[in-house]
Amino acid sequence: MNQEERVVLEHRGYMKQAIEIACQNLQRPFGALLVDSVEGEVIASAVNRSYRNPVAHSELEVIHKAVEQNAGDVAWQNTVMYVTAEPCPMCMAGILWTGIPKVVYGSTMMTLKEMGYRHIAVPATQMTAAATGNLSCELIGGVLETDCDALFAAAMKLERKSRGAGI
Repeated sequence: MNQEERVVLEHRGYMKQAIEIACQNLQRPFGALLVDSVEGEVIASAVNRSYRNPVAHSELEVIHKAVEQNAGDVAWQNTVMYVTAEPCPMCMAGILWTGIPKVVYGSTMMTLKEMGYRHIAVPATQMTAAATGNLSCELIGGVLETDCDALFAAAMKLERKSRGAGI
C-alpha cells in the first residue's frame, strides 16, 4: 500500500467516526472530529447543537471543546478537522481564524441545498480564497460522501415527517 492509499484509508476511518458522532443528532447530523495529525489521536468531537444555540455548529463546538479539554493549549497547526458536511461560511471563518490547516468533509453544500437545508451559499473554497495573510486551509471534499448524503437525506425525511411539511 502506497502513501496516498494510506492517507485515503485514514481519512475514511476518521470520517466514519465523524458520522457516528453525527448520529447523536439525527435531525441535524453535522458531526465534527478534530485530530492531532502528528499523533493520530482524536483531540475532541462534537455534534450540531443549534437547537440550543443558533451558532453551535459542530465545527465551532469541536473547536470550543478542544480549547476546554486542553486548557487552551492546542497545536492547531498539527490538526485536521473531519466533518460530515462542507463547512458553512461562519464555520469556515472560525476554522481559518483558528489556524486549522486541513478540513476533510463528506457532503457538499450544494447537495445539502438541493435537499432543502437552509444555507448561506458561500462555498468553503470561496472563504479560503478570500483569506489573506497566513490564513489558509486545505479542503478535501467527498470523503464517504455517499454515506454522509444518506445521513442528511434521512434527517431531512425525518424533519419533514415530524413537521408534516418541508423545512
